[in-house]
Amino acid sequence: MTAKGQTKTKQAKTAKGKVAKKAEVKDKQAKTKAPKKRFEVEFYRDWCKGCGICVAFCPEEALAMNEKGEPEIPKPELCIGCAWCEIRCPDFAVRVKEKKEEEVCEA
Repeated sequence: MTAKGQTKTKQAKTAKGKVAKKAEVKDKQAKTKAPKKRFEVEFYRDWCKGCGICVAFCPEEALAMNEKGEPEIPKPELCIGCAWCEIRCPDFAVRVKEKKEEEVCEA
């Protein structure tokens, strides 16, 4: 327990048993990032009524409405896979799925 006004420094043990500060641990994690996942957004055109809810809820603005009033994904690289478009679609006309590794390599 710390006294009022004091803060604890979070620490972690390194491979050699030394104590590292939180900032050092974050730096090491940043250097070993996992490859970015890619996602695919599918639209079931027969079910879609073109309401635009999926576009409105996309936090990364990866979706847009085309000139026909249908949703599309002009910027697929921006999709983070949150599935807000899928969750919010009242017609269940959107599906978000993770691309397989070989599909990502081809793109």
